[in-house]
Amino acid sequence: MKRPAMTLAWALCLLCIVAGSAQLILWLRGQESAPTSAELLQYFGWTWAVPVVFSLMAAVIITRQPGNRVGWLLLLPALTTALSPGEFLAEPRTALTPILWLLLWFDFWSWIPVMFPILLIPLHFPTGRPPSARWRWVNWLAITIWVVVMLLVAFLDTIGPLNHDWRLDNPIGFIQMGSEGVFSFLLPIGLLAFTLGSVASLIVRYRRAGLVEKEQIKWLLYASTLFGVMYVGTTVANSLQDELLTFIWVDLLRIFSALLLPVAIAIAILRYRLFDIDVIIHKTIVYGALTALLALVYFGSVILMQTLFGSVIGAQSPLILVVSTLLIALLFNPLRKRIQWIIDRRFFRSKYDAQQVLARFALRAREETDLDHLSGELVAVLQETLQPQAVSLWIAAPVRYEDTRESLS
Repeated sequence: MKRPAMTLAWALCLLCIVAGSAQLILWLRGQESAPTSAELLQYFGWTWAVPVVFSLMAAVIITRQPGNRVGWLLLLPALTTALSPGEFLAEPRTALTPILWLLLWFDFWSWIPVMFPILLIPLHFPTGRPPSARWRWVNWLAITIWVVVMLLVAFLDTIGPLNHDWRLDNPIGFIQMGSEGVFSFLLPIGLLAFTLGSVASLIVRYRRAGLVEKEQIKWLLYASTLFGVMYVGTTVANSLQDELLTFIWVDLLRIFSALLLPVAIAIAILRYRLFDIDVIIHKTIVYGALTALLALVYFGSVILMQTLFGSVIGAQSPLILVVSTLLIALLFNPLRKRIQWIIDRRFFRSKYDAQQVLARFALRAREETDLDHLSGELVAVLQETLQPQAVSLWIAAPVRYEDTRESLS
């Protein structure tokens, strides 16, 4: 079973790379003028980089664990994105052929094999199976919604691409567009139910998991949280209507956080440097808070000093930017140490307490001369910081000078 699954996975991965590259080339050839860097980044990231990275990580997981469904769940959205007929359907058509009908039908529900597998990953992560048989209803609910949407789209009275405005009459359609009735009400409820069920299953799994499985789940939670924060933050930034920020940095952050998701899943399942996640989370919180605080200080100082200069001399000075930059440079290290101390004390209490205990032991060890008392202190420190099941201390007997001379003679 491993060899056919591995061969199929890498064949589909190669198909994603070729199809994504072909879409990118066709898009570049179809541009009447040279695309901007923002447009190129957006199309390159979402049309090529995302399916390629998702398919590569999926193939690696399937190669090592062919029975793990998470690998196949990662491969499905990559394959769908790479084979999307969106660009082919951009120009309006006047005649509906069987091939065009199939492309339009697939394009209209192609969001399902992109979104649903991602939402089902928490249900199957990291073992590839739900936590227990009682959670299988989430899978069946997702499949039911998928089938119903496919049938509904097939029998709409008009059919057309999802992201373009033109539509054609559907020869087999009898459901009027926009009058889906009760299904329009039940679809959001079904989507919400299976999403919450998938997330709830991960919470239940985490509470019952051992140490290794908890670390694996932390990788998924870290990547998902980072993507959510990036998406919400860039959406807010997008409302600023700044061209450089909107079209370049926003998409760059979104693409980076999206690419991090399959990488984190692969690291967790393959257990590569698994326990580094605690360090990564700690550094992300520290430097994320530091960046936000420095940005607030920088923009606040610039606005305040620009206002003061404007009221005093009636003009703005470029010296304000230099002063604000120097202020940020001076505040970087003190703020970083202070934020790290606060975060360690509030959120990483065990690490903070261990550091305090070790510091106190180091001070006592400098002044203590009784070996038995120092040994007891060392055992107590190990029990308090590492919390092992058992501790034993072995100290080699000192070698006397006379014994060494006798052994040599």
